[in-house]
Amino acid sequence: MKIKTRNDILRNIIRDGKKHPKGWHAAFGRDSILFSHDCYIFHPNIGIYLLKEYNKNPFEIKGLGSKLARRIDEDIQEQMIKKSGDFGIVQGDIRKIVGNIQRGIPPQQILTSALQGEDLGITIPVQGHASTSKDTFHSLKNTFSPKQKKLEIHLEKMISDDRLFNSYE
Repeated sequence: MKIKTRNDILRNIIRDGKKHPKGWHAAFGRDSILFSHDCYIFHPNIGIYLLKEYNKNPFEIKGLGSKLARRIDEDIQEQMIKKSGDFGIVQGDIRKIVGNIQRGIPPQQILTSALQGEDLGITIPVQGHASTSKDTFHSLKNTFSPKQKKLEIHLEKMISDDRLFNSYE
C-alpha cells in the first residue's frame, strides 16, 4: 500500500475517472481521534481509495491517501450506494474560464456546460453518488481498519510536524 499526498491521490482518482467518469461512489465522515475528514471513494472497476485530510488553517487543506483495495465485496458496495446523494470532483482552468467570459460566454453557461460534459474551463471528471451516513462510514472504517493503520501513523506525523495540537505558549 503506497501512501501519497492528498493531491497525488486526487490526481490518481481523476486519471481513473477519465477512463470511468460515471458510476463512482463515496462515503464521507469524520475521524474523531485524528480530527480528520475521511473520504472513501470507490468505483467497481477501479477499487477503493481513502483520503484523510485536515485544515491546517482556513486557507490550506493537507492530507494523505492510499488505494485500499482493487475490489470490494458486494455487501460493502450495496452499503455505499444506500442513502447517497450526488458528488463530483471539479477541475477548473482559470485562464480558460476568464478567456470565455471575455468572449461573452456567461459564467452560468460555463457551469452548465461542465454539467453536460463540455469543457469551457470547468470539467467534472469524476461523478457519482456519496453517502454521509454514519453507519456506512463506520462500517467502511471497521472493514478497512487494518489497512488504515499505516496511513493514520503518517497523518499523525504530518499533524505533529504542523504543530496542530500544540497549545499556544
